[in-house]
Amino acid sequence: MIFSPDIRRRLLAVFCTFGILGALAGCADPAPAPSGFERAQQALARGDGIAAEEDLRALLETQSAPEDLAAYLGEAALIQGDLAKARRWLQPDGFSPATALHGYRMLGRLEIRDGNLPSAGAAFDRALAVAPDNSDLWVDIGHLRYRGGEQVQAIEAADRALSLDPQNAAALQFRAQLVRDAFGPSAALPWLERALEVRPGDPALMTDYAAALGEIGRAKEALAILRDVAQIAPKAPRLLYLQAVIAARGGDFPLARDLYLRAPEQDRDTPAGQMLGGILDLEVGHYASAAQTFDRLAAIQPDNRQVAQLLAKALSMSGGERELVARFKQQAARSDPYIKTLVGQALETLDRREEAAIYLDAAARPTNLALTPLPGVRPLEAVRYADVRTGRMLRDHLRAVLPTGQAEDAAQKARLFARRMPGSSDAQNLLGDALLANGETHAAIAAYRQAAQVRMDWPLVKRLIAAYQRIGDQAAARATLRAFLAGGTREPMAAALYGDWLVRDGDLEDAAAMIDSALAHGAGRDSAVLTLRSEIARRSGEDENARIFALQAYSVQPLYAPAIRAVIATTDDDAVRQRLQARLARLR
Repeated sequence: MIFSPDIRRRLLAVFCTFGILGALAGCADPAPAPSGFERAQQALARGDGIAAEEDLRALLETQSAPEDLAAYLGEAALIQGDLAKARRWLQPDGFSPATALHGYRMLGRLEIRDGNLPSAGAAFDRALAVAPDNSDLWVDIGHLRYRGGEQVQAIEAADRALSLDPQNAAALQFRAQLVRDAFGPSAALPWLERALEVRPGDPALMTDYAAALGEIGRAKEALAILRDVAQIAPKAPRLLYLQAVIAARGGDFPLARDLYLRAPEQDRDTPAGQMLGGILDLEVGHYASAAQTFDRLAAIQPDNRQVAQLLAKALSMSGGERELVARFKQQAARSDPYIKTLVGQALETLDRREEAAIYLDAAARPTNLALTPLPGVRPLEAVRYADVRTGRMLRDHLRAVLPTGQAEDAAQKARLFARRMPGSSDAQNLLGDALLANGETHAAIAAYRQAAQVRMDWPLVKRLIAAYQRIGDQAAARATLRAFLAGGTREPMAAALYGDWLVRDGDLEDAAAMIDSALAHGAGRDSAVLTLRSEIARRSGEDENARIFALQAYSVQPLYAPAIRAVIATTDDDAVRQRLQARLARLR
């Protein structure tokens, strides 16, 4: 049996410990220095593409043929993010027989990075012809399927990889990602811990583990792990970015912004990275920069409620009232009270007071954390079904069709698309939407539950709750929300909704914990949530906290009737009470 130098050193240490080789001088001898190729392999394993390339090029100049090293030089270029250089090395016929499997795997990864998914599939097919039972290859196939919207098949590929090698750390890491999507970061932790048992000290695994810990609020443990990563691999991907995320969660925004700006561009350019950058700009007073960031993000995530709120806030704080009105006036009617308030205030600043009153009055109406469908934003003629090729295109088509009363036709088209994409959670999501609109509530629930086996996010949970409530199954609605929260999500509106239910049950202690979590993770601008927290404090005998939360709710939306009533109920100032009672009377 052939062992790597690292395994040989471990075995030698064990033998020496038990005295088996005690008489041999070899126990005291230092391990032999790794060869240039071994050093390159170690550098690739720790994510240092530059060091790996240096050793490989040295070998290329002295003793190795290009086809023997092309796969590894291509991998080094991929790690560095230099796709053009990677393609020069990863030519389909440029690998030696001994490195062909690795070469085709790296070529497939390159094609995925370039967005050429059919070409990636072709490269992996060639790798399968070389080694059909290679566990690492099945991990790569799983990533390709996931990227291509075949999430169910991606899970099958991950399971195939683990059946071939239960100790494959990459397969365990990928399975952790899939579990996190479906069940939350808490459920992913055991998979990452198993992977770290196999590959202790692996920087990529450690950063994934730190990210999961950070998501569930274990920031100190996450930071300790990231400090270890910095010692092992100071250039590890996502290291600075994750440190910035944790610093931001801890409220140290200047430090978070410094770390964020030093993070690699590929980390900052993801939707989550852009969101973090915009929030940090807001917190340090760079409002115009924040508005530009959220504007770009809104273009690719038009349904993201938090992005819309942050964009509106950034425009308001940067003096962009005209742009704020232009962007949000038409959609404010279906927006949350916070955006209605900002539009109304912007119209007041522009001295358009009659229009402002319409939006401020609408913002003042009570809300019950309602679950509402999103209407289409593109005309039907622009999103014809004949042109539909992706889930996003079908989404736009269905949103244009449903308001016209063609719910049955929309449901039929969604069924056809789901049959075309049987492994796609997005297809099942859209099918559920269409079926729900067509009155097929039980079938919609089945589609949503199938989608949730792959990815359970807040938009899906909201729709599933709405479907359960439509058939009067509040127990199932509660169980769905509890399961979502138990996964470790920090989604503020999920916690707020559950807190609202707990208040109705009279469980004030647990309700306070839920609402506090919501406020700590993004609901601090929501007057309804602040008002609810004030009510909990008042009913719990915490008079000062009740007053503070009531005033915060009122400051966010001065014309929000429940917030006005909360201040009236908690203030000791008779003059303030009388003034607010008069305002409340005018609102009626």
